[in-house]
Amino acid sequence: MNTAKNTLKSISTDLLVARRQELTGSLPLLDQILRGSLITRYVKCGKANCRCASGQGHPSLYLSSLHEGKTRLVYVPTSWEPWVQQRLDNFHRIQDILGELAEINLELLQRRVQD
Repeated sequence: MNTAKNTLKSISTDLLVARRQELTGSLPLLDQILRGSLITRYVKCGKANCRCASGQGHPSLYLSSLHEGKTRLVYVPTSWEPWVQQRLDNFHRIQDILGELAEINLELLQRRVQD
């Protein structure tokens, strides 16, 4: 359902309430979220004979996040990438769902609909 502000006015109250219930039920588990971004850093290991000495470096994956006003980098083992990415995706899904829920609730308030 497209819930742009103008579109909400044309949707019946029953459908808005049903969409709100659907959104609430689709929220990811709140204990399975991370905020930040996955980044790749290229680090030189310092070994004179290593290929990275004259090249780009070894790729290392990090979670970059803001913590108490400072950027924090946490190393992410390659095998953990899907786990971390899923939690980052969950965070963004929750943000999107909360935005849509807030729009629906505002429209219901304007219609004077209470739970």
